[in-house]
Amino acid sequence: MFAPLGEIIRNGIAQTTPSGLFFAIGEQLNALSGLALCLIMAWSHMDNPRRNGTLFMSIGLVWFLLCGVLCGTLGIPSLWTVIPTAPLVLLVLRWLTELPWRQLLLIVATASYMVAIVYYLSLVIDVAVLGADSTNLRVGWPGLVNLLLLDVVALVSLWHPLHDSIPATFDSPSISKGFWQLIWLFPFVSSAIVVWCMPADNSTLLDSHMLEIAFTVAVVYSCFMVLAYFLIWYMIQQSDRLLAARRRQHYEALQTLQLQHMNERIREARQIKHNVRHHIHSLQALAAAEDMDGIRSYLDEMSKHRLLQPAPMQYCEHASLNAVLVYYCDWVRHLGADVDVKAAVPQYINNAELCSMVGNLLENATEAITQQTQGERRLKVRIRYRSGPPAALFITVDNTYGEADTSIEQIDGDLVSTKHGGTGLGTATVRETAERHHGTASFEHSDGMFRASVMLCLGD
Repeated sequence: MFAPLGEIIRNGIAQTTPSGLFFAIGEQLNALSGLALCLIMAWSHMDNPRRNGTLFMSIGLVWFLLCGVLCGTLGIPSLWTVIPTAPLVLLVLRWLTELPWRQLLLIVATASYMVAIVYYLSLVIDVAVLGADSTNLRVGWPGLVNLLLLDVVALVSLWHPLHDSIPATFDSPSISKGFWQLIWLFPFVSSAIVVWCMPADNSTLLDSHMLEIAFTVAVVYSCFMVLAYFLIWYMIQQSDRLLAARRRQHYEALQTLQLQHMNERIREARQIKHNVRHHIHSLQALAAAEDMDGIRSYLDEMSKHRLLQPAPMQYCEHASLNAVLVYYCDWVRHLGADVDVKAAVPQYINNAELCSMVGNLLENATEAITQQTQGERRLKVRIRYRSGPPAALFITVDNTYGEADTSIEQIDGDLVSTKHGGTGLGTATVRETAERHHGTASFEHSDGMFRASVMLCLGD
């Protein structure tokens, strides 16, 4: 009884196809869901996302309706219009957002995979239900219903990871450019596998064994993609936590250095106090002998003693940055170098990488001056904050280095050498940080002077 009833239902479904135009438009709605996925991922990086997002989806709806009419009228597969649309979406997103191409490619490739795998699952289910009555490369009622249901499920279930989790990794300070330049190939290749490698023609899928294999592979591959994205997100989160821990450790080390510096100042003050008695005895002896020239010479010599040289303890209002400046500048000053520092950074500036960047530049400058065996030693630091808009921070660090002792080499614009005047890993880190904050970093050297210039945009 049930077998004939199922056969009647199946035949009824197969015979109630009103037109290919209706299903062609329905298939284009699948592509429209991919457009929505792109919008979800790029939402937080758009200027005025509500206005631009509404305009983006409205134009996309009209576009895909026209594509559906074209496909239904000419009887061509929907993929023929969906695939050329992907580059157009990429260009529009580039115009609407400030994201680099490599991250936009990841967004479009991820949405393309979602569209491709949902369409393929719907096609497989359509063939499984309709059998020989199904249309090659075109879904019927079973496939269309499944197509729309899976689109809704994908949008609802993927809202949080695509809107909150994945876009947050775009600005991760622990991920290099090379990662984003390659990772977009993962969803792109997966989309290509679904479109060109998975069996889709009816003659192949009508084989029950092949149909089971196709359905199983599609489901398993989708689970694999979800797991892969989760692992990528988890890896980035762990890298960010590790970087944050390293920064905290770095700040704690700076505070420890500042405490050591203050203790050293206290010890020096005690040493001066201890030696004052001996100096008084010496001056008394010279005075008793009425040796005025000796007194003048002695006082002149004492006035040049390094322990009596004034060393500022306050360069700017920003406490953490001031601690970095005091430590390194006082270190360089004790090496006998001429130190010129001017910094104007308010305390309310909360940029986690500011102290690390300045510390990196000053550490490299200190190493260069330490290794300098001849010539005048100089360190000049200028740090200025501009409230904007847009808010910006300007940093310049100029220091001498021994041209006879070291050499500075450049490979493809990057400085490569040992510790001298801000080269190697330090300059690479500074440049990467500046670019991440939409700024610039430049490094020049000539006539025994190394110059580092950095500009950061702090408006974001």
